[in-house]
Amino acid sequence: MQKDLLVAIFAATDTKDPTTGVFGTGYPMTEDLILTSRHVVMPENQNIPGRIEVKWFYDEQPSWIKADLVWSGQGDLDAALVRCRRPEYLRRFELGRLVERRPTEGERWQSAGFARANKRGDVREPGQFGGTLRSMADGAFFFEILEDAQPIAEEQWKGVSGMPVFVGSGLLGVVKHVPPNFDHKKLEAVPAWRLLRDEKFREALGIDEQCKRLESARKLLRRLLERSDAATDDFAAELELPRDDIPKCREQIVERLLVEELSPERLFKLALSVQDKRRGKKDRPGMQVAKDLVLTILPAIHDATVVADVRRHKGDHSVCPLALPTKLRTLAEIIMAAADRRAASLRPQPSKHADPEGVASLPEPPESGRDPDGKQFSRDWRIHLLETFETDPDRFENTFKDYLKERFIPSHLRSLGADVSEEELLDTIAAQLRLEAESRDGGLTYYFIARMPNNPEARQKRESVLAQLKRTFPHIAFLRLTGGEPLNVEWERYSKLRDLLYHDPEVDR
Repeated sequence: MQKDLLVAIFAATDTKDPTTGVFGTGYPMTEDLILTSRHVVMPENQNIPGRIEVKWFYDEQPSWIKADLVWSGQGDLDAALVRCRRPEYLRRFELGRLVERRPTEGERWQSAGFARANKRGDVREPGQFGGTLRSMADGAFFFEILEDAQPIAEEQWKGVSGMPVFVGSGLLGVVKHVPPNFDHKKLEAVPAWRLLRDEKFREALGIDEQCKRLESARKLLRRLLERSDAATDDFAAELELPRDDIPKCREQIVERLLVEELSPERLFKLALSVQDKRRGKKDRPGMQVAKDLVLTILPAIHDATVVADVRRHKGDHSVCPLALPTKLRTLAEIIMAAADRRAASLRPQPSKHADPEGVASLPEPPESGRDPDGKQFSRDWRIHLLETFETDPDRFENTFKDYLKERFIPSHLRSLGADVSEEELLDTIAAQLRLEAESRDGGLTYYFIARMPNNPEARQKRESVLAQLKRTFPHIAFLRLTGGEPLNVEWERYSKLRDLLYHDPEVDR
């Protein structure tokens, strides 16, 4: 949990006295949507229309800002989403990630919230909370959490409604109630998996887009398996599916892989087994199918809230750079492929332990050989661009444009003798990027991964430069990798993917 993103929420209940109302806690799900409890922003005694205000407590200059109600749960689904854009100062922190699973008995949770017990004079400060979870029945509408250091009186809990319940980096639920008769040691929380079953909630977060993503993946997977009956047979054998009817078998494999959503580890193990069998038969097309199948499935099953947020904001210059919850460039490509509804496409690895990056990542690695004019490249664009961004942001905008001209414009059109203006060249690049991003057969959004400094002034300068480039080239996504899980956890989880993708040149000798 990124506690710097904690939000205080106030809903007025008396139009004549704006200081009278309900106090609660919230946590952002996207760049502009905050999750909280419904009864905080829609109290029963609220005069209509009521005013909702939020305060990003750890902003540089926190103040109360008007927010709008976007969604509210019905019946026992005591949760709501309000809209208020995340302040620029707080954009470097990872957003909340809903986890679609049940709580496990005894696992540890953590959070922070604006309980009355933490009031210092006239200011409510966030208190730190944590304890253990209780499991829940499938038919239940809430689960229970136990707090290790509860307030001394039940009324001192007031203000924690809407507090997120985190287990590790995943948001498992939102606090809704303090039940009586338990010596104020228990809290009740709405589970995230129930929120994700609400159609309007999914629509507000853009999660239903995943259905379209899965359908695109189905079409791609069918075409993939048609390339190799032998690989299809191997996958069916590994999944213990009937193998007598190959066309029917393909459909069963596709549905099994997409509907069951195997863990990445299980998926990699499955593909590696098929790849090894095809390697033993010296079947290169079959080996390639094993790789491509994984690169098609991973974007299709990636976290729906993460992908929905990227789709919503990848064209927005006010959210620039856009944060991705990973430290790996490989996973960045998987997320961007998911946002484009395409298969991931990675460049060849220089070594087995490299973190392969996407073909759409700008700039591409250093080229060898000669350019179309037959001249050796005089500059390594990759090093040049990244160094310029980090050391001289004032020059970066023009340097980036020069790179794009060389990357996307034929040399005869950008030569001194061509009667083409700078404005025409840039407009042509922007048009080409738009055509590729909006292709009906699966768009391709090019992206630039920026390393942002910690110094606020230096970071603001670079954000301003990227925002200006975004206005000129709205179909380039400018990204920063903020990390979600610890690097060692991500690195280990995707180690088998690196094994699957790596091609040892010694094998061909």
